[in-house]
Amino acid sequence: MLFFQGTLLLGYGYSHLIAKYLPVRKQLFCHASLLVLSLLLLPIGYEALSSEASQSPLTDILLILFLSVGVPYFTLSATAPLVQKWFALVNEGKSPYFLYSWSNAASLLALLSFPFVIEPVLSSSTQNVTWSLVYAVFVAAFLSMLWQISKSEKFNQVKSAEQAGSTVKLSSFLFWFGYSALGVIFLVATTNAITQNVAPIPFLWILPLCLYLLSFIVCFHHEKWYVRWYWLAFLALCSAIAIFLFFIGAQFDFITQLVLFSCVLFTACMVCHGELAKAKPDASQLTPFYLTMSFGGFAGSVFIALIAPQIWTQFLEFPLAFIVLFALIAVHQFNQQGMKKLPVVSFVIAGLISALFVTLNSAYQQTDIYQERNFFGVLSVKEVEIQGEMERRLIDGTTSHGTQYVDKNKHHIPLSYFRAGTGGALAIQTAQQNGAINAGFIGLGAGALAAYGKAGDTFTFYELNPSVINAANNYFTFLSGSKADVKVIEGDARLSLASLSNSDFKPLDLLVLDAFSGDSIPQHLITVEAIKLYQKLVKEQGILAFHISNSHLHLLPLMVGLSKELGYELMYFRTKADYEGQHDTDWVWMTNNPAVINSAKLKLTQTPVNVPKDKQVIWTDDFSHLLSLLK
Repeated sequence: MLFFQGTLLLGYGYSHLIAKYLPVRKQLFCHASLLVLSLLLLPIGYEALSSEASQSPLTDILLILFLSVGVPYFTLSATAPLVQKWFALVNEGKSPYFLYSWSNAASLLALLSFPFVIEPVLSSSTQNVTWSLVYAVFVAAFLSMLWQISKSEKFNQVKSAEQAGSTVKLSSFLFWFGYSALGVIFLVATTNAITQNVAPIPFLWILPLCLYLLSFIVCFHHEKWYVRWYWLAFLALCSAIAIFLFFIGAQFDFITQLVLFSCVLFTACMVCHGELAKAKPDASQLTPFYLTMSFGGFAGSVFIALIAPQIWTQFLEFPLAFIVLFALIAVHQFNQQGMKKLPVVSFVIAGLISALFVTLNSAYQQTDIYQERNFFGVLSVKEVEIQGEMERRLIDGTTSHGTQYVDKNKHHIPLSYFRAGTGGALAIQTAQQNGAINAGFIGLGAGALAAYGKAGDTFTFYELNPSVINAANNYFTFLSGSKADVKVIEGDARLSLASLSNSDFKPLDLLVLDAFSGDSIPQHLITVEAIKLYQKLVKEQGILAFHISNSHLHLLPLMVGLSKELGYELMYFRTKADYEGQHDTDWVWMTNNPAVINSAKLKLTQTPVNVPKDKQVIWTDDFSHLLSLLK
């Protein structure tokens, strides 16, 4: 979102400058030149996997996006306001803003088509080439259109860069900025709340973005579709719902939470974008309007991505945005009407929402003993009572990443997905049968698997999230209490493993991959190319153990497909929970060790695998489709 809004701002800034300072014919020539120049940077795409592990994922993502699609996207973003500007010049008296509605409708169509239509059938490289070809066709068609309109009689009658129009007050720019910024804040804050606090379901982030785009479509298609009093009344109700959702949302079932969050977001966006639509200027001020909107959107993205994680450990921007929105409406309407009914009511509602939030926030008693927020989200350490025992749990959103007894006498006992008898525990104990082992672990969690370490063992954990490392070291004792020599390496595991020197690297007896319990699983860790890397690092008789417990993804077909593709025998261990509050666990091993494969003891604990050939899945670095694994 930060990249999207930032590049949009640059594109709108460019379109505003040439529309303001260049005669219309030179505008056409300038933009035509930019379109041709952008063709030189095709095809789009950039090799995202570098040779070194990175400590700045945000910077890396922005850089990769800029290098892969930056110039074409800049060109497209600049095209939209220019087309509307030229439409207004040659169609005097007709509002061009309905084109903005159609533009967002096309964005909505693209958003829905990509994961469900394009990604299932095209590899990444094919997508890049196809998009580049379509873009080239678009450029050719657009250049042809520019040539045609430059010949039109109406266009030739327009001599100056700007036509006479109304002037805009500074306050109008501030309100445009405020509503745009709040719209983006509502979008990202609600997406965070839904995907991390409700349920980590793949593709669920699409729903908030669809509602955000839909509100633009409705508000800018026709002014009559946004009735201020109706939507403000509904916003007052939704604001109260949002405050309660923030504190007690977990007490509702998933569908109820999803419906409530969707209503809250759509209503807030309808108000933000409805007020923008009502406040839009005439066509002479079109490019300054869009430039200010994009600046507001960029500011909202910067606040969510860079500022909010530094000042709050929770997603406080979600409830607080409603207070700010009503305050903005009150100031906006007071600026237009003076002390009339609407500004007063808006001020009162903002005050009531503030009082409700302060009251609930002061009374709400959290079970968290630690909470930290960073680029990867909100991480918490909670203490809960299960079966009469107090347990400490590491929680990322709603996903548990490790559990330990609070009782110090039981600190050494691994729980949850890593308890005795589960596939992870068995993998370590099986490898240890021949003496001390050198084991690697992708994903640290609370460090529970370190409890199985013995004197002489070397356990190396690879963890991407620094907050997880902090929590494991300071709020759990699995790492410090392990008898093994434990090391923790921060960064992307695949990049870290790829950078190991063959001369000083000791081959692994066991590699455990525990990074697939959430929604946004690291797909690059379970591709053909990734496992070929693991083959180079793990002894020929070693074991690859994958923790595939996941509430929403069925990863077994992928494991079967990959094991057959790479010539491994697959062993599947499913362990049912013994009581409520414990977790069912699913582990898969890949190995070619005959002693392990034929072990009578292990055969008793294995679960039969029955995945038809047509259901088996193979992922590569060039093709991985998450939708194919949805339960």
